[in-house]
Amino acid sequence: MANSTNPDLIKVTEIFLIPSSFLVAALGAADTNLHRAAVSALGLIVSVLWRLCSREALADVGEQPVELQAQTQAQSHAYRRRLLHALSAVFVVGWVLSLIVHLSVWNRPLGS
Repeated sequence: MANSTNPDLIKVTEIFLIPSSFLVAALGAADTNLHRAAVSALGLIVSVLWRLCSREALADVGEQPVELQAQTQAQSHAYRRRLLHALSAVFVVGWVLSLIVHLSVWNRPLGS
């Protein structure tokens, strides 16, 4: 059974969703495309770490004994776990796209 030191997927999501939200706000407040690219790179790093921790937490759920897995699936948490795990992938893709776009227009002023 997963012991108390194993990461919980909900806690992992809470830990990384807050700084990711702040980085999205920082992206909107950035005053140059180069600054936005730097914020996007930082967001990508945070999101990749989130993805890795999320994958580990999801794997820990699969290590439970069969009796506990049956209870967990009976409680219909499997869909919620997949959704929380996929949320990190959404942020990774978003930050990659943001980084590519802002690096490609780094020398242009905003609004042009």
